[in-house]
Amino acid sequence: MTIPTGIIWIGPVFQMGGYGNVSRNFLKSLSKLGIRIHVISISDIDQEIGQDEINFVKRISRTDWTVGKNPLLIIHTLPENYQYFYKRFCGKFTNVYKKIGVTIFETDRIPQHWVSACNLMDEIWVPSQFNIQTFSNSGVDINKLKLVPYAIDLNPLLKPHNSYQFEEETNSFKFLYATIFDFRKGIDLLIDSYCKEFTEEDDVTLVLKVYVPQLKIDIDFLAYLHSLIPQKEKNPHILIIIKNMSDDELYSLYKSCDCFISTDRGNGWGMPAMEMMAMGKPAIAINWCGATQFMNESNSFLIEPEKELEDVHTLLATNRPGLYAGHKWAAVNPKSVGKVMREAYENGEKRSNIAHKAQEDIYTLFSLDAIALHLKSIIGV
Repeated sequence: MTIPTGIIWIGPVFQMGGYGNVSRNFLKSLSKLGIRIHVISISDIDQEIGQDEINFVKRISRTDWTVGKNPLLIIHTLPENYQYFYKRFCGKFTNVYKKIGVTIFETDRIPQHWVSACNLMDEIWVPSQFNIQTFSNSGVDINKLKLVPYAIDLNPLLKPHNSYQFEEETNSFKFLYATIFDFRKGIDLLIDSYCKEFTEEDDVTLVLKVYVPQLKIDIDFLAYLHSLIPQKEKNPHILIIIKNMSDDELYSLYKSCDCFISTDRGNGWGMPAMEMMAMGKPAIAINWCGATQFMNESNSFLIEPEKELEDVHTLLATNRPGLYAGHKWAAVNPKSVGKVMREAYENGEKRSNIAHKAQEDIYTLFSLDAIALHLKSIIGV
């Protein structure tokens, strides 16, 4: 077997949010293998990621000629863009050993135009068995698919964090959903379920930390979120935060909340849940799709979906038909969500046991060192 002489990594390495975080964590794991890496950024530098992250990427990136005669090319972006970035950046690399795509998807299938793009690559890395199944069922050559779970950098999570200063009074127990605004994220399902299960008499607050992306959607995000709250008496307390936060502020928010919850009906992975689990907090998610790679009955509270899938959110299919039209995801009864939230709220002993097991599992299976060992076996160095 040919041993790669280096790695060319193309991805959104300076981006805030999931793709950027995943790219940097992969680079942190790969840097532990002692292999030379040449990093090509396809995103602007987002200062919110912090200077330490920016300095790390710049420090580990070598000049292009140092990756040797047989480098691996790894492109972390949407499959439809693989060939564009390969042609744009890699003309000088005539002896690429393998072309690898890193990607993810959230529903019961992948966009049809992704299939041929994936099959043009030598390998496709996906983070979950769920994606091994959905990509292969959609037509991607199963022999090209490699399971490469996402890594998590524990260091910034485990350092001391101040308590978060909420802008209004909150109740003693706080559920947190930290997510980007997207019609697939299940915020509608969560608010509906929460307001059906709890009232103002419960000592509980639902904190929604919503990152608003620059999407071309004609919608008032905050007004839309408030419109999801039912017009009835004695609603439980909800706090919506839409301001941007640094990582340190976000980790302070994690520290100050008691339980993470995601009602994302098509969840590719779920990094915020993973981060809170690493901090020793319990997490709730739907027992379907990518999050099940690291969440299970022993380390999480799981919401059981209905037996049959349902069509994705109408606005999601309408706004991005090329990605989501005709797709399905988990159907979830609000009563099922409320039941699990109530158990997490009331059963302190179970919360504690789950939180302990969650932290143990994340440390053991998904740390930078653990994923570095997995990558070593995958790329053969």
